[in-house]
Amino acid sequence: MLVEFTVSRNDAGQRAERYLRRRLAAMSLDRLHSLFRRKEIKIARKPIKKNHLLLEDDIIQIYGLRPEDAVDTDGPGYAAAATEKALTAMEGGAEGQPGGRPFLGIPILHEDADLLVLDKPANLAVHPGTGIVTGDTVIEKVRIYLAGERRRDEIFQPSLVHRLDKDTSGVLVVAKTGESLRRLTESLRDGGFTKKYLALVEGVPSPRNGEISGMLQRVDSRSGGAKAEVSQEDGKWSVTRYRTVKDFGNFSLLGVIIETGRMHQIRAHLASQGHPLVGDPRYGSFERNRAYRKTLGLKRTFLHAADLEIDMGDGRMLAFHAPLPKDLALALDRIPTHPEIPDPTAPRKGPQ
Repeated sequence: MLVEFTVSRNDAGQRAERYLRRRLAAMSLDRLHSLFRRKEIKIARKPIKKNHLLLEDDIIQIYGLRPEDAVDTDGPGYAAAATEKALTAMEGGAEGQPGGRPFLGIPILHEDADLLVLDKPANLAVHPGTGIVTGDTVIEKVRIYLAGERRRDEIFQPSLVHRLDKDTSGVLVVAKTGESLRRLTESLRDGGFTKKYLALVEGVPSPRNGEISGMLQRVDSRSGGAKAEVSQEDGKWSVTRYRTVKDFGNFSLLGVIIETGRMHQIRAHLASQGHPLVGDPRYGSFERNRAYRKTLGLKRTFLHAADLEIDMGDGRMLAFHAPLPKDLALALDRIPTHPEIPDPTAPRKGPQ
C-alpha cells in the first residue's frame, strides 16, 4: 500500500523521522525504522534517511504499508478533533464570534499571522495537567480558536512560547506557525525576552532595589509545599532583579524582571529573602493568607506579568502590556485601610 503526505509550511524544517512518528502514531518505532532501512520512504521517488530535513510542499511517499499500520491521514487525533469542534462552532454560529471563529474567551492584546498575545486571567492553567479539567486550559482554547486556519493534514499546532502559573495573570505569547515558534524559542533562549512583573510581597526588601541570584533547584511538591528552592550546590543558575515601586510599611509593591525563566523563580527567590508573595499558598503562610483573603479580598497569589518586550531577531522589537486586574488593584486600594494586619499565628495579648 502506498500513502503520500504533503508537508505544510508549519511542518517544514523538522526531521522526517519526527514528522512520520506523529503522522503514523499507531506504528512502532522499529517498524518505521525498518521502512527507512528498506528505502521505502521517498521524496520525488528518491529514498530519504530518517534525519532528512523536510521542506514545504515536499511529498513524502511511503511504500509497503500494511493495513494494521493504521495510517492517520487526518493527522494527530487531537488536532482533527479540535478542527471538527471549531468548524462545528463556526457553522452553528451560536458559539462563534464575528469573523467566523469560535469564541476564545480570553482577552487578546495582539494578533497577526505569526503571534497571538493574550492577557491571561488568573485561575486558568496554560496547559493540561493533573487535576486540570480537559478542554479548560489556554492552549486547548487557543487551538480550537485557530483550528479553522490550519490544514486538516497539518501536524503543527499553535504552541505556547513561554508559561505562566495558573494563579498568575498577564501577558502570554502563543506561536501560530512553526517558523514563529522556532524563531521565538531561539529569542527566548538567547535572552531576547524581557519579562516584567508586578508582585506584592510581605515586608520591605533591603536593599529596596536589588538582585537575587544563585542556584535554584526543583523539589518534590506532592505535599503541596515549595516546588523550587534556593540551593548552594544543585539546580540551575537563576537571576531575579527587583525594585520597590511602593512601600506600604507591612507590604511592598515590587517591579520584577527575571533574567532566567526557572519554575517558580520569582516566588522562590523572594521567599528565600523573607519576603514571600502575598497570598502565595506554597511559599507563604497559610494563616496570613487567610487574613489577606478577609482584609484585602485577595484570593490568589499577587503576581502579574504586566509587560513583555520581544526581540524578534529580524530588527523588530515588540512590546505588550496587560493592565493590573481588578482583584489585584482592589487589594492595593485596601492596604491603607488595614495598614497593620496582625499575624494570626502570633500569641494574643490581653484578656483571653
